[in-house]
Amino acid sequence: MEEHASSGKENEKGLRGRLMGKLRKEKKAQNQDDGDVDEFLHGPSDKLHMMPVIDEPAYPKPLTRIDTNSARRWPTAAEVQSAKIIRRRSASPKRRKGLVVRFTQEKPEVIGEGGDDAISPVSEIGMRKRANSHPPTLQPNRAQNLIVRRPVNSPRHSQESFRSQNTEGPPPPPLQRTQTEFESIPEPQNGAVQEGHIGNVDGGSRRDLSQRSGSDRRSFAEIKADFQSGEGLALLKAASNTSIIDQHLPGAPDTAADDISPQMDELHLNTMKNVHVPSSPGIPLQQTQVSPVVSDVSQAGEQLTESPAALSRASTLTLHEVAVAVGDDALQDFSSRVAHLFTLFRLSTEAVKPLPRCTLEELVRAALWWFLKGRLYLETAVRDRPSSPRDQQTNFFIRQQAYADLAKSFWLIETVTSQYPETHLRPSSTDSNTLLADILDVRQGVITSLKKLTMSMKRNNFLPPDIDDAPLTQGLDATIWVQGDGNRSLIVSQRPMSTIPLSETFPLGDTTQSFLFSRMFIMAVLLEETAPQHYQCPVMLSVVRSQRDKEVTAIIASQDGALNLAIRSDRARGPAWEDVRWQSKHNTVELQLPRGFLLRLHCSEHEFRTLWEIYDYEKRTHASLHQRSGEQLVFETILRTFQLFDHGSHPNFPKEPLPHCHFRLFEKTVVEKEATGPRTMHRGFRIGLITSSKTKNLRGLDQDLLPAEPIQFGFLRGEGGFPALLLKIRDGIAKYTMVCTFEDVNERTQLHQIISGIELGNGEGVVAEGLIKTVAMDINGEGASSCLRALEFSSFRFINQNHGAVQGTKTVLSEILRVVIDFKGGSITDRINVGSGELKLRLDINQPNELRVLRQPQQDMTISVSEAQVSRELPQQLAMLLGDLSKSESTRIYTFPSTKELHLFQSALTGFSILFDGLASSFNISRRRMVVPIYKKWDAMTTRLQIVQREKIVQLVAFFENFSHGACMNFALKSTDTFETSSRSGKYSLRIVDAKFAMPKSRGEGQGGVEHEFVCLDMPEYPGEHDDVTIVFDNEEDREALIKALPAPVKAASRMSSVRR
Repeated sequence: MEEHASSGKENEKGLRGRLMGKLRKEKKAQNQDDGDVDEFLHGPSDKLHMMPVIDEPAYPKPLTRIDTNSARRWPTAAEVQSAKIIRRRSASPKRRKGLVVRFTQEKPEVIGEGGDDAISPVSEIGMRKRANSHPPTLQPNRAQNLIVRRPVNSPRHSQESFRSQNTEGPPPPPLQRTQTEFESIPEPQNGAVQEGHIGNVDGGSRRDLSQRSGSDRRSFAEIKADFQSGEGLALLKAASNTSIIDQHLPGAPDTAADDISPQMDELHLNTMKNVHVPSSPGIPLQQTQVSPVVSDVSQAGEQLTESPAALSRASTLTLHEVAVAVGDDALQDFSSRVAHLFTLFRLSTEAVKPLPRCTLEELVRAALWWFLKGRLYLETAVRDRPSSPRDQQTNFFIRQQAYADLAKSFWLIETVTSQYPETHLRPSSTDSNTLLADILDVRQGVITSLKKLTMSMKRNNFLPPDIDDAPLTQGLDATIWVQGDGNRSLIVSQRPMSTIPLSETFPLGDTTQSFLFSRMFIMAVLLEETAPQHYQCPVMLSVVRSQRDKEVTAIIASQDGALNLAIRSDRARGPAWEDVRWQSKHNTVELQLPRGFLLRLHCSEHEFRTLWEIYDYEKRTHASLHQRSGEQLVFETILRTFQLFDHGSHPNFPKEPLPHCHFRLFEKTVVEKEATGPRTMHRGFRIGLITSSKTKNLRGLDQDLLPAEPIQFGFLRGEGGFPALLLKIRDGIAKYTMVCTFEDVNERTQLHQIISGIELGNGEGVVAEGLIKTVAMDINGEGASSCLRALEFSSFRFINQNHGAVQGTKTVLSEILRVVIDFKGGSITDRINVGSGELKLRLDINQPNELRVLRQPQQDMTISVSEAQVSRELPQQLAMLLGDLSKSESTRIYTFPSTKELHLFQSALTGFSILFDGLASSFNISRRRMVVPIYKKWDAMTTRLQIVQREKIVQLVAFFENFSHGACMNFALKSTDTFETSSRSGKYSLRIVDAKFAMPKSRGEGQGGVEHEFVCLDMPEYPGEHDDVTIVFDNEEDREALIKALPAPVKAASRMSSVRR
C-alpha cells in the first residue's frame, strides 16, 4: 500500500514535472519568439526588462511626478551601439540577408472599400488597381488635410480594429493617434497631440499601467497589444459620436439612428448641445435657416457617404476654399461659446420692439453697430496690459463685454436676419444702387468681418471661454436697441441735406471708394440755444475720406439713424469744419448747426486728441499747397511718380514711388521799401507737394529752396522711360533726395529752368548773349574764390524786358534783369536788382578784355550744378561762396574772348552803348590856384578811356593806373562843350575847354576799400570843377576815333590863350 502510495506520489511528481517543464518551454519559446520579432523589426534598444519585486507591499506606492525635462526621448549613441552588439551576439535562426522591415512615413494608399457593406466587389477593386498600376504620385499639401475623413464607425474599420487583437504575428506598430471627429483645419505637424477622446483613453491606459503590481507586469509585446485594444475602444466610441452627428446633419442617412444604444443616446445629447447653434426662441424652428457654418458641416456629412476613392479625387481645394473653411470653423467655435447669451438678447429686444416689427435695415444697422463696438473694445482690451489687480479686473470685464457685443452682432446677422426672404436673393437680382442692395452688402460684410475676426481670435487664443467656464452674465449689457434721453423732437429739425447710405454711415473699413482713419463711440448732445431742452444719445463718429475728396469727413450717426450728419470741407453740402469749435479744456467738440442749434460731442481725452490731430495734420499738410504771403505760384503739375530717398528727415514717406502727387512750386519774394519806391527781391523757391487722394495715408512735403544753397539736380529716366528730375536737398540738418517723374519732357525742362532762374517770364527776352572765358569773385579784396576756377565757362546771356534795343531796357531798379552764365555741369544766375548808384564798374588798363563789377551784399544769386558732373566737394564750396556773397561786398571779374563780347556784356549790364574804347598816353587836368592866376596840371600816364551813351546822355569814362589823385573819373559831355585838337612833336591831343567834372576820389575817401576804383554811370558825381582837360594820344587814329564819338564838332586849337586866361 505504501509502495502504491509512494509510486502514486512519484507518478504525480513526474506528471507535474513534465507539465511544468512543458509550460516553461512554451514560455521560453514564446519569449524567444518575441525577441526575434523585435530584433527582426529593428525595434528600440531601450527594451522594458521586468525585474522581480521582493517584499512588495500590498498597497500601491504613491505616484511621483515624472521629470519630463530631464527625460530623454531617444536613446544615446552608446546605447544604440551596445544594442547592435548584443543583437549580433544573440542566437537566432538564420534568415535571408538584407531582409529588413521598417515602418514607412508615407500615408497608406486607399484603393477601394471592402467588407460586407462595400458597394463594389473586391474583384472589381483588384481589377481597377491592376489597370491603374502606375498612378501619378500626389504630393501632400495643406489643402488635402481639409477633406472630411471617412467615419471611423464603418464595419470595415471596426472589424479590422478588433481583428488586430487576436492576430498572431509580430507586435503591432507604435500607437498612432487617429482623428475621430470632423476637421476643417489642417492637422498639426510634428506629432502635435490634439485634444479628444483618444487623449483621455490613452492617458487612462498609461495610468493603469503605472499602477499595476509587479506580479501583473507583462512583456513589451503584451503592453502594445493592450494599447491597441484601448485604441479600438476609443475609436468605437468616437465613431458612434460621429455617426450621431451625421444623422442630424442635412443629407446624412437616417438608418444610422436605429442602432443607437442608451449610452450612445446620452452621448448624442451632449454632442448636439455643443455643435448645434440654438435659434431665437421667438422664431419657429421650422423657419430657422441653417447658418453657413452648419451648412458647411452638412456638406461634410454628405461627403461621409462617399467612397475613399471619391474623397481622394476631391482632395484638391483652392486657397479661397481653405480660407472659407477655416473661417467657418472659427465662427462656429465662437458661436458655440456665446450661445448661452442669445436668450438674453431676445428678451432685451422684445422688451423694446418685437422682432416681427423690425425692418431688415434696423436689424442690419444694429448688428453693424455692435460688431464695430465689440471689435473696437476687444482690440483695446487685448492691446492693454494692466499690471494692478484692479486694472486686470476692469480689463477682464471690458473683454467679456466685447464678446457679448460681438455675440449680439452674430445673433442678429445669423439668426434673426436670416428669416427675411430678402437675404436669400442673388446678388444679381437687385440693383446695385438701391437701398436694399446696400443693406445686403453690409450684412454680407458683417458676416465676412466676423469670420476674419474669429479666425484671428482663435489663432491668438482670444476666443471667449467655454460655456462651462463662462462668467456670470449679471454684469453684462445685453441691450440691443440703444435709447436716447431728452426731447426727441429736436432731431426732426435737423434733416440732412443728403442721405448717407448705411455702408458709409458705419463703415467697416477701407473700401474701393473711401478710406477710414478713426472710429469712436461718444455721447452727443443736441441743444437749442434759445431753449433749455436738449436731446442726448450715443453716437459713432467715423473719420473717413473719399478718394474724390482732398479733405476728411467726420460722419456722426446714432444707432437708429435719427441723428445722421457729416462735417465736410464744403459748406454747400452741409456743416463744414469752419463751424467746429474745439474746447480742449473740457474735451468737447461743438458744431454750430443752422437755425440756432448746437451739437456738442463729449469725448475722452484720448478721443479728443485723436480727432484734433487728424484734423490738424490734414490742415497743415494741405496748407503746403496754398500760396502764402510773399509767394507767387510759378509751376504746377501732377507728377507721374514721386520718390523720396534718405528717409531720416521724412520717415513718413515710403520707399516706394508714390503715384499722382500734386506738385507746386512757389517763388519767394520780399518787398523792400526805399526812397525810389518799393523793390521786390527774389528769395528762393518753395516746393509744396501732397500725395494723391487715392492713397490712404496723406503725406506732404514743404521744402524751401533758398539761394544760400546750390541746387543739385540730375536728369534721369524713370520707370517706363519717362523723364525724371533728381533734386538733392541740403537744408541744415535735413539731407535727402527727391525724384520727380513727369509725363512730358517739357515739364521737366520747365521746372529745371524755373528753379535755375533761366526761365523766360511774360514780357521777358534775351537782350544780349555771347561767349565768356572765366568768372571770378573777390570778396572784400581777399582774392578770387578758388571754387570757380575749375569750372569751364562757355557763354552768357542777359534776360530783361524784351524791347529790342539795349538802351531802351531798364537796368537800374529792374526786378527782372539777370545774367545767366553757363558752365559745364550747371549755371550761375546773377540777378542784378540794384538801386540807383549801386552798380559800379571798372576796366583794366593792362587786360583789355576784363570787366570788373562792384556789387553790394547779394542774397538772390542762384547756382545750379549737375550732381553727376561735378565733384562732391564743389556743392559745399559753392554754398560757402553764396554765404559770403550774402554778407559782404564783392567784386565780379569777367574775362571775355574779345573786346566785342566785353562791350556787349557792359551794354546789357549798364544800358549804355560804348561809342569809344581806347588807351591814351596821358590825361591832363589843369587846375587854377586859389589866390594867384597860376595853373597846375595833374598829369596821369596811361589811361583807358570810354565814351558811352544812353539816349541823349554821353559820358566820358577814364580809368587811371598809378595816379596819385585817384583811380577813375567820369563826367558828362554836352553838345555845348568846346573841343579843340592839336598836334605837336608826334603827339595828338584833344582839349575839352572848361570841362565840368568832379575830381577823382583818392584812396581812403570812399565808403569801401575798393569803391574809389569804380565808377557809377547812372549817377555820376556832381561836377564841381570847371577846368580844361587834355587827352594825348600816340597816334592820330585813336584821336580821330574819339572825335567821332563826341557829341559836338571839334575845331582846331587857337594860338591865343583862352579868354579866361
